[in-house]
Amino acid sequence: MLVESTIMKIRTICCSILPVWLTLAICGAVPLEQKLAPYVYEDTRELVTLVEDAAALMEAQGRDAFEEFSRKNTRWLNKDYYLFIYDIDGNNVFHPIAPELVDKNLMDLRDMNGKPVIRMITDVGRQPGCDASGWVFYLWEERTQLIPMWKSSYIRKVCAPDKKIYLLGSGIYNIKIEREFVKERVNEAAKILAAKGKQEAFLEFRDPSTPFNFLDTYIFVMDTQGRTVMDPSYPTLEGRDLSGLQDATGRPFVSEMIRKLEKSDEAWVQYMWPKPGAALLSRKLIYLRKVKIGDETLIVGSDFYLATPIWMKI
Repeated sequence: MLVESTIMKIRTICCSILPVWLTLAICGAVPLEQKLAPYVYEDTRELVTLVEDAAALMEAQGRDAFEEFSRKNTRWLNKDYYLFIYDIDGNNVFHPIAPELVDKNLMDLRDMNGKPVIRMITDVGRQPGCDASGWVFYLWEERTQLIPMWKSSYIRKVCAPDKKIYLLGSGIYNIKIEREFVKERVNEAAKILAAKGKQEAFLEFRDPSTPFNFLDTYIFVMDTQGRTVMDPSYPTLEGRDLSGLQDATGRPFVSEMIRKLEKSDEAWVQYMWPKPGAALLSRKLIYLRKVKIGDETLIVGSDFYLATPIWMKI
């Protein structure tokens, strides 16, 4: 742990005193293809590529890149995309769609569920590594809709030539849920559960303002016998034995979950379930992870509807 901590401090210092090209070399910038590898859907990959390319331009030109980012009908600014940029303190430094936000500190800005959107964006800048990145999911007003919609923004940490750290991002509405999104949230929930215990962790999992409630997905917790311990979306199920639960085709998917986790610390399980208000069945996918708390073993998981057609394999 001491060695890892020292490396993180060295990387942070690199970002503040060395030229950008040397900083990126020392910090071990991750190639774009490696960053794209976890994602299946083209709209996700397109957004990540856009932000990563913009970050590369800003690493070379600093704030001079803002002029390029503000040109209409370019890849940086069009009917589908625009870029926004904050400093590490939550000050907006660039926003071509809402220029009135520039030079304002928006650290306390929250979405309708109370998510501290800008604070979550700046948290990416506090991660180690000169090219740290992450996703922020929040309910936001879409200009053509009457009610807020889920927006998914990819955020990239930028170490600019002026030695300052910026957070550059862009987002889209109604993104297809990637397996990686769910896996990251479940793994983070597992860490919190192991570190803080059930009472404190469950408060976070139930709170709609935390990162564990996103894109209409939630974190649930079961025991190894299939009893629900915590489920914010179906609180009436808490304490019930679901080990015999079957999907719409008769598949005992809960017992399959338990069986897979007997041999591994993590598992994916697919099952068929109707979407609310839909007559046809859809595929759902669950990611699960075992967590040890003292003598007790719990299962942390989250599920989501797949955007791919039923006939496609995953």
